[in-house]
Amino acid sequence: MNTRTKTISARGGWGLTAPAVCVLALLAAAPAAALDVFTLWSRPEVPLKIEPGDWADYRTQEMAAGRRSTDLVRIRCLAADAAAWTLELRPLTESAGGVLDPDPGRGLRLEISRALASREGDLADHVLKVEQIRDGAYRELPSAEWREDPLVRSSLKAGFVPDRVDTLDGTVRVVAGAELACGQLELASADTTRIAMPKGELVQVHGRVVTAAVHRSVPFLGIVYAAEREETRSSIVPEGGRRCPPPEIGVEIMELIGFGGEDGSEAEGVDPRNPSMVQ
Repeated sequence: MNTRTKTISARGGWGLTAPAVCVLALLAAAPAAALDVFTLWSRPEVPLKIEPGDWADYRTQEMAAGRRSTDLVRIRCLAADAAAWTLELRPLTESAGGVLDPDPGRGLRLEISRALASREGDLADHVLKVEQIRDGAYRELPSAEWREDPLVRSSLKAGFVPDRVDTLDGTVRVVAGAELACGQLELASADTTRIAMPKGELVQVHGRVVTAAVHRSVPFLGIVYAAEREETRSSIVPEGGRRCPPPEIGVEIMELIGFGGEDGSEAEGVDPRNPSMVQ
């Protein structure tokens, strides 16, 4: 695997920078990691399908530093014209009977240019408008504001540039009782940071591996299942008895739990044996 390397000089102390956040975060007022559905937006191997009325529900689980968190989110296409799609993201609550209800008071509304289909540039380049939904009220965030906000900026920098892309054997996943015959991809990257110290060098290697199962009947980017593992390991050269920071490992899983469209198609209406529906 090819790796990217950068070198930093430091005069004293190890001055370690925190490793990259395991998975993209969304605005504080919106569900965490909701934009992960667009993590692979620039990859030509995944389908792009967005029509008014399309929706998809995802369950995400994040495991890092001995903690586990779970979120439910719905992404929906509200409208479209020749220039853009209007998308809305809402956190979901699950009742005892398994019914999912969107939170009417929180979320995020985005207008995304159809130039997204070019799969070029950063995701933020294609965002025309951002509205934050809080307590049921919509507040448009000026471009200068959301571009400077660290949470929004990281959310909309959703591109993943891998060093390696492999096509794996297909798999069958069950969503809302329907079997979907999915194509699978594995994408990996590695970055090395070398920090020059007065008495040696600290080397940090940050690796990221994303495995995704996709099906072209699923709206947006066809994501049925995705798992991401990030790991940062450090070493000291020469070692000289000095202790390295412990490895930092994070895992996130994103799983499709339901989808549909304005035409009435839903997960249970998909026939996985139809070759036209299989990525």
